[in-house]
Amino acid sequence: MASSTSNTNVEEEYEDLAYKQRMKASVYYTVLQLCKEAEVNMEIKINKQVTAAIAETTCKQFEHFAADLELFAKHGKRTTINTDDVKLLVRKTPKLLEHLNSVQEENPSKTVNKGKKKTVSNKSKKKSTTVDEVTTIEEVDLDPEMDNT
Repeated sequence: MASSTSNTNVEEEYEDLAYKQRMKASVYYTVLQLCKEAEVNMEIKINKQVTAAIAETTCKQFEHFAADLELFAKHGKRTTINTDDVKLLVRKTPKLLEHLNSVQEENPSKTVNKGKKKTVSNKSKKKSTTVDEVTTIEEVDLDPEMDNT
């Protein structure tokens, strides 16, 4: 029985590794294409090591972004990442934040109201209140199993 569990874990790790490698290859290819375009437009030559370094840095930055977005949603006691989480992520990059705000204004998404029970504790007693949480359809679900209520 332990052998089948071990095989399942190995298969999951292999699939995860293969997925990560495909993602890195996609990022590298995209960076390579952008660098080639920059070489033509700016009439410069970009070293292959520079291209690889940009691709690796991009992958690492994506990992940090994903972790931060997940933490922002968890801090908000949500299992989905919403536009406010993304805005919080880019708050130190004013031009990007401005761009996101303009895109959001141009493309207002449909909203869905979800009633959510939240326990608010006072010093002497606890009471339960309902909080209406507005979520957008474009949100990313962190854990689909948790939303099956």
